[in-house]
Amino acid sequence: MSKIWTPDNAGRIIRVRPLLPPPPQIGARLQPQHMHWQLGRYVEDLSFGPGGRGRRRRWVVDQEAEQHNLVLDQAYDTLIAQHGFVALNNYAVVGTGSTPPAATQTGLANEVRRTIRDETGNTSGTRTITRVSDGAYEIRVVREFTEAEVGNTNLTEWGFSPVSTSGNNLMSRELFRDGNGNPVVITPASDQRLRLIYKILVSITPVTATAHSITIDGIGTRTGFVCVSRGGLCDGTADLTTVDNFARGNGAWPYPVRMALFSGASFVPEYTTYMSLHTGSSSVAAKNVSAFVPYTPGSRTRLIPAMTWGSNEANFTIRGAVLGVPCDPYIIPSFYVVFSDGQEFTKTNLYKLTIGEWTLTWGP
Repeated sequence: MSKIWTPDNAGRIIRVRPLLPPPPQIGARLQPQHMHWQLGRYVEDLSFGPGGRGRRRRWVVDQEAEQHNLVLDQAYDTLIAQHGFVALNNYAVVGTGSTPPAATQTGLANEVRRTIRDETGNTSGTRTITRVSDGAYEIRVVREFTEAEVGNTNLTEWGFSPVSTSGNNLMSRELFRDGNGNPVVITPASDQRLRLIYKILVSITPVTATAHSITIDGIGTRTGFVCVSRGGLCDGTADLTTVDNFARGNGAWPYPVRMALFSGASFVPEYTTYMSLHTGSSSVAAKNVSAFVPYTPGSRTRLIPAMTWGSNEANFTIRGAVLGVPCDPYIIPSFYVVFSDGQEFTKTNLYKLTIGEWTLTWGP
């Protein structure tokens, strides 16, 4: 439907546009959960089991508290576009400053240490990812400062960062507080360690089928549904993996973002739908997203540009398109764009086909 201009009874111009749903858009929300700090030490004692008597190291907590915190503005404005969501809380950071936290801050008032070491001594960036509801993931890290790093130091502030370099690159920042929310000074003894247990929550939308429209060059606008899918990649977190790579514009292995066109029967997408598209099938045409639109700092939006299938590609009846990650020889869909009944179309080798932009936005 083209635009129509007509005067009303008062001589004013009324502009009429077609009532179409918006183009497909994916959303992600990053929220802090809580930080649990523990001041303690390792002690050796006897253990008894099927193998007999032995000695073990046991973590003993001398002081602890849980507290809430805030995600800094720069996490949304710059860090997510550089590092994604999963690695945002890789490094724990502690300091001796007393400035109250504010969302506009970028670092600690006086940083003294940062670490990626977990409670087992591992320094590879371990984390636990737990799905807490459809499209919502809790990302939990445990980070531990040794006796040599923090012993006899008056610690007052903490934060987390995706990088190892000290400075203004934090995604969160707070003062140490007791169980009542009052600022406290933590001074580990020479034989004590400080353990920080920190969780963030990433929520992806839409997890229910939402009406959308998409413009296809030479054909026009098609309507249908868009929906997030859990997928079946490894531990079933394909949607989080796709959003993480989409946000930071990653087209590299092992999990680049892929787009695929597919044929098939009519269905309404659901979050629990497990579709694996075989990339060698004659009814699937998949390719990696090799380029992303450059990120504009502060926009909190990343775009995949329009992608074109040549005359020798995707020559079948097209039911929809998906974004996902590879699990060769399959693509595991994370986001479906499914055309409504009667909106599918057939491509032949006489044509090229261009699919318009996909958009990811994020915020608190």
